[in-house]
Amino acid sequence: MKANVLRLFIAVPIPQGMKESLKVLQASWKAKAQGVRWVKPEGLHITLKFLGNVHEEKLEGIKEAMRKALSGFAPFEVRVKGTGAFPSTKNPRVLWVGVKDEKGKLKGLFNALEKALQKWGFPREDRPFSPHLTLGRVKGKGDFSFLEEGSDLDFGPLLVEEVILFKSDLKPEGAEYTPLYAVPLGGER
Repeated sequence: MKANVLRLFIAVPIPQGMKESLKVLQASWKAKAQGVRWVKPEGLHITLKFLGNVHEEKLEGIKEAMRKALSGFAPFEVRVKGTGAFPSTKNPRVLWVGVKDEKGKLKGLFNALEKALQKWGFPREDRPFSPHLTLGRVKGKGDFSFLEEGSDLDFGPLLVEEVILFKSDLKPEGAEYTPLYAVPLGGER
């Protein structure tokens, strides 16, 4: 019997009110930018670890790694602020809103997950951790200088209270994310 393969990632969810604010920003960007595939606002999240295509039998191990890695963390706040692009605003591939992790707690979650998941065969990320919310992926060329005007945009604090394992299904109308498992920070609530 063939094993089921799931496309998985681990992320911090975004509350509905913040998604609504980011949807307004996205709408203003849509008027200024061509050749962008926009992320559905309901799917916005802060990715901590992209796992890729994973055999279903690894699910329990991933859940165990998440529980262990996150057990020492209590809820904390980060700030959703600023806009930009990867690799740069001059040559954008990804349009994003920034996440300010002043106390390094989000990076702590990332590092703990990286270490715990290595034991299950997931290699460490070779790029530095750069928390952000992806709003769109650029498919063509264009003028994206408007991104620089958003460096002071502030969407407020985000309370990080849980980390979720998501399944991603790629569909013609865009990716669809299904939560599979949640780990509350600070233990069960």
